[in-house]
Amino acid sequence: MHPKVTKRSSASRRRERGGREADRLSALPDALLHHIMLFLKAWEVVRTCVLARRWRHLWTSVPCLDLRVREDDHGNTPEDFPEFVRLLFLHREASARLDTLRLRSSNVDSAHDEEDSRLWIRTAIKLGARVIHLVGHRRDWIRGSSLAQLEHASLVSSHLKILKLSYALLHGNILGQLSSYLPSLEELELKDCFISAREISSASLKILIMFKCDIFVNLSVAAPNLVLLRCISPITQAPSFQNMGSLVTGTIILYDYAFSDIFYKDFSKDELSETTDEDDDNQRYKTRHEFGVPPEGYGLGYNDDYNYGSDIDSDDDNKIEGGHNILQSLSNATSLELLADAGEVILNRELKSCPSFSNLKMLSLGEWCMDAEFNALIFFLQHSPNLEKLFLELKLKFNTRKSLDSGVKPQGRSFACKHLWMVNIKCSEDDARVHKLAHLFRANGIPDEKIFVSYLGGKKMTEFWWED
Repeated sequence: MHPKVTKRSSASRRRERGGREADRLSALPDALLHHIMLFLKAWEVVRTCVLARRWRHLWTSVPCLDLRVREDDHGNTPEDFPEFVRLLFLHREASARLDTLRLRSSNVDSAHDEEDSRLWIRTAIKLGARVIHLVGHRRDWIRGSSLAQLEHASLVSSHLKILKLSYALLHGNILGQLSSYLPSLEELELKDCFISAREISSASLKILIMFKCDIFVNLSVAAPNLVLLRCISPITQAPSFQNMGSLVTGTIILYDYAFSDIFYKDFSKDELSETTDEDDDNQRYKTRHEFGVPPEGYGLGYNDDYNYGSDIDSDDDNKIEGGHNILQSLSNATSLELLADAGEVILNRELKSCPSFSNLKMLSLGEWCMDAEFNALIFFLQHSPNLEKLFLELKLKFNTRKSLDSGVKPQGRSFACKHLWMVNIKCSEDDARVHKLAHLFRANGIPDEKIFVSYLGGKKMTEFWWED
């Protein structure tokens, strides 16, 4: 008789061959496994050594160390955190270069302090770190105390290319001497920082991002090789700019109310209390209307039929400091985003002395350009001869009948944009200014088929009739 044949599972056959399940993850190359470890905190990376023999020494050569500790990490982080970090650096593979260090300036329960973080930064720089991200605490940012601070001695490196600082206090010459102690720095990102330094100066800097920074002094930015600038919602005063002839892309988002004491009275602390470490990495630079709305009635005068903002020469507006040469510094850019509310002071002030934007191909403008006669908009169109794409966002709502009756007279307001092939207008429903804009563009040779309209809130306009 033939022996009885029984069907064996694939798992049984693997156990007979090797006594264990196949480990496909461990078959991946080191570079890919190290990439997976980028999403883990440092103590989690070390714990991978128990997964399999293949993982035993991988943590010693991981190119990124994330030492950020949060309040809810108590049960997961090593008990003696400074000693853990000391051993972590001590046992790293000697030939392994450290690419990125992420850390908090201190821990809320004193597991480590500012001196520990400075030591770890110096150690990372000795290991050739290319990227350093130092994070303070949002609670301290609200109080304006115990923020992350830097020392010149901690930041001297010919390798460092990217420096990201969040909830940090920057004073003295710490930013003015970047060319001296960080000669290879290419990207500087300042998020929710307190700045009392008077200058940001770097010949190597190519990318500068300033997000909701509180600027206490007349800050000047000098970066002749800067390619990308994002200055988003500065507080107290806006920075001034000089020597930025290499700029390609610029984003400026301003709120006049943030330059006044009223900003601090209405500032929502609850909004800042829900941040996680991941928010610092994944912060997306939102469009202007996602940052919040100024207190009702502030910065929005009532001097005309359209409720367009205050007189630029008023006493309140003259109190707004900084922001000098903002538009002058952007004049060589090919792509610009200039967003602000109606009646905004700095951009309107700087517009009076701004030259042509001969390289500009893509332009985004906000409500500040939508005065009753579209003067600022027409200025840009007259000084941007090579413009190809124009984006307009009309934020305010108006009475349709009143807007139509008190019409703009676009005739004679000529401009020549021979390369303009798309005008994208975003507005609220029944905003009659859309029709005024259509007349303006039509009178200057831009046909209706090049004008696209969508409603605020994501609703698309499927059919639109241009009124004569």
